[in-house]
Amino acid sequence: MGGFTSISLKDKSIRNIFTHNAKLRVAKVPKEYRFISEEDTIIEYEYFKAGEGVFPEDQFPKDKIYSLEDFKKYWSTEALGECFCAPIGALTFDCYFGRTSNRALRKLGKYVAENIDAFEEIEGSFSTFMEKGMTEKERKIVENSGIKI
Repeated sequence: MGGFTSISLKDKSIRNIFTHNAKLRVAKVPKEYRFISEEDTIIEYEYFKAGEGVFPEDQFPKDKIYSLEDFKKYWSTEALGECFCAPIGALTFDCYFGRTSNRALRKLGKYVAENIDAFEEIEGSFSTFMEKGMTEKERKIVENSGIKI
């Protein structure tokens, strides 16, 4: 799907997600680019309960969602797709058509190269991301890492 890229952590524990999101903050990566955690699902559920946000009735039947566990059946990667609901421990972005700024791509590229051992796999248009967001040295680090791309 276009320039959509997904980076998955090996360790998807809440502590590790918190640690890597802190590293992203330190690297000054814009706040919309963070690894998804269980807390994010809870926040979406709270929005759903409050009637805020966009939850189409055909995808989120109000007469079938009475608890967080019910909500998770509909708010999941399996139900909505990775573009709309990334899996726990994944960071997603789109590097086509300026949807992610060159500045953000550069900061993400540096972060990825510095933390390559923390990732399980990187999927999608990663080659485009490497071209736009990484230096030649950083590309070599990623290419020589053996990570599944």
